[in-house]
Amino acid sequence: MNRIKQILLSAISIVSFTLIYAQQDPKAERYLQAVSEQFKLDEGYLIRMDYVHEDIMRKTSVEGEGTIWMKGVKYKIVVDEYIVYYDGNKLYSQNTDAEEVYVSIPDPDKPGYLQAVPIKIIKSYEQDFKYRYMGTRPFMGKDRIEVQLYPKDLSGPYSMLKMFINPHTLKLEVIQLKHKEGIQYTMILSEVKGKQKLEDDTFVFDPEAFPGTEVIELLD
Repeated sequence: MNRIKQILLSAISIVSFTLIYAQQDPKAERYLQAVSEQFKLDEGYLIRMDYVHEDIMRKTSVEGEGTIWMKGVKYKIVVDEYIVYYDGNKLYSQNTDAEEVYVSIPDPDKPGYLQAVPIKIIKSYEQDFKYRYMGTRPFMGKDRIEVQLYPKDLSGPYSMLKMFINPHTLKLEVIQLKHKEGIQYTMILSEVKGKQKLEDDTFVFDPEAFPGTEVIELLD
């Protein structure tokens, strides 16, 4: 799958060298806990987002929109021609233009599992991340609380994850990730609707809905 779209499925990061040894900042915990409580594992959510992909080195950017359906660890994400499904076991990465879907099983013991299962970032921040509170500052035209997170496992491909939180409601509004290769992704949550009725088949690729799509299994 196109690397630009992969990151929109989820989120992981590692800190720059000067911040690698940062610990878990107690001042950040209030806000991370509020974000964790915003998303309940037993509730279905519909999330609409706008995204900006920036190549810092080449000074280029691309903007677009995406939609996420999520319940617990399960989710479906649509971003342009890409659709990604995760049913709690298998990950289906579909390119509707190329008429291909890749099927894999994320390994919970590898850093990529957090990327494949975005809710893990929100629910296991104490276990998997170091973090620090950066205070309230203007970001994209609004005052927001910034919290930076750094994975404890430094072998992942990303350099930093930032959460921007509404200072009044303590709701997550923006996620920003930086890739080691100089790519930055900003995801603005334009709408978050809870209490959605989502059936299990929402999170599984349906070959009958996409006839002619080649299924490529990457299963060990």
